[in-house]
Amino acid sequence: MLTELLKRLPPMPAIDGLARQKPGTLYLVGGLLRDLELRRDASTLLDIDVTTAGSARACAMELGRRLHGAWFPLDKERGVWRVAVKGPVPCQVDVAALQGKDILEDLSRRDFTVNSLALPLPLGSGDLLDPHGGLGDLRKRVLRALSLENLKDDPLRTLRAYRLAARLGLTLAPQTSRWVRQAAPLITRCAAERIRTELVSLLGAPDAGRWLESLDEAGLLTAILPELEPSRRCAKVYYGEGGVLRHTLKVVSRLDFLFAQLRSVYPALAKGILEDLSSHCGGLERHQALLRMAALLHDVSKPECARHRGGRLRFFGHESRGAERTEMILGRLRYSRDEIRWASKLVLHHLRPGNLAASRIVTDKAVFRFFRDLGESGVSCLLLCWADHASYLPGRTLGRLLPLVREDPHTFDPAGIRPADTRKTLYYLQTISYLLARRFQEDKPVLPERLLDGNEVMRARGMKPGPGVGEILRRLQEAQAEGRVKDKRQALMFIKTLDI
Repeated sequence: MLTELLKRLPPMPAIDGLARQKPGTLYLVGGLLRDLELRRDASTLLDIDVTTAGSARACAMELGRRLHGAWFPLDKERGVWRVAVKGPVPCQVDVAALQGKDILEDLSRRDFTVNSLALPLPLGSGDLLDPHGGLGDLRKRVLRALSLENLKDDPLRTLRAYRLAARLGLTLAPQTSRWVRQAAPLITRCAAERIRTELVSLLGAPDAGRWLESLDEAGLLTAILPELEPSRRCAKVYYGEGGVLRHTLKVVSRLDFLFAQLRSVYPALAKGILEDLSSHCGGLERHQALLRMAALLHDVSKPECARHRGGRLRFFGHESRGAERTEMILGRLRYSRDEIRWASKLVLHHLRPGNLAASRIVTDKAVFRFFRDLGESGVSCLLLCWADHASYLPGRTLGRLLPLVREDPHTFDPAGIRPADTRKTLYYLQTISYLLARRFQEDKPVLPERLLDGNEVMRARGMKPGPGVGEILRRLQEAQAEGRVKDKRQALMFIKTLDI
């Protein structure tokens, strides 16, 4: 059965053909075999690991030639090379030199029992090797580390434990949890790119918030993101034990809830929201992972901005300081420039919907300015803010109020909602819902198409190119959004009245 599944994978003929020329020197190892045993979707299986008793470099070169792919060093210190193949079915094959005198010693040096599997190549030349009981652990849905020493040998394995558990639906064995806590401080030795890769995958899991809490319990979360540690002691009077950090983790969990229940919470808007998320930041899952990271960092600067004013603890400016810190943190983790800009923008503007709600009436002008300033990240910002405000409601209360979240805040009668804090939170959620609904309202776009371009403005006003032209265009689009200007004739009349 395993052999038949492997034969269906596009890279296998080339790998198997090379193995037939060098019998006894190549093995399929690790995640591919694990995932096949779990009967995971074949579309997720084109990340293949091969171990060779010969030269990993030479093997990668030959596979690159046979697969018409690029080959390059992935980890020179450990002798790992990667072959990347583009095309209708993209894949990557990582080729590693055998660690130890034979394949059994190599498997004993790996991270977890479920990854300590090997199949001799060519296919059919030998049985699956499972010296550490990985198949049994898979059946029991347990993730078990081989040893504390192996975790310390590559501390990234401590983070990988939670990523694998989250993605595969496994539970860490008690001894493994203890070993992870012991090795967690060593994670700082790992390259930032490797940490980011594991973290992004974990943040893409449907219940990422729960796993972030486990990371925190193990000491990994603040080892990776030390900027979050002061949050644990900040504002306990508001958030209880765990302070701002407790609130932050709850916000991520509320995002998980919203993503999982989106079609129930917003039946008329879910399609548009999902299309918006899928069109930015590398697709839906990657975008959701970035949103969770923004949620994790949205209050990162509350501790440094905390001040007592009029008997209350306030955090003036934490959003702008937080945006700066977000840029630094994600830069350190080697996120892309676009991802850094996107996440920091969400942190910078995460208070805006709440500020709009506080005004009690959300005008067309306010809607226009919000989406104008946020641009493509407007929907993402609203989802983050939804999770931020929803985190103040217990799960049962949130569930009870969900049917009311879509009500228009301008007409809804909240008299029957108790207590006052719950009433206030519901109003904030309704305001966010109102903004989302306006974003996808086809007959009244929040950012109407411009009726004039810059050349037409200059001709009508007798102006030369300059910042004034842009300001006129902004004022005109705002007047369109408010309904004061509806056609080109009115637009020409409007711009002539402006004192610019």
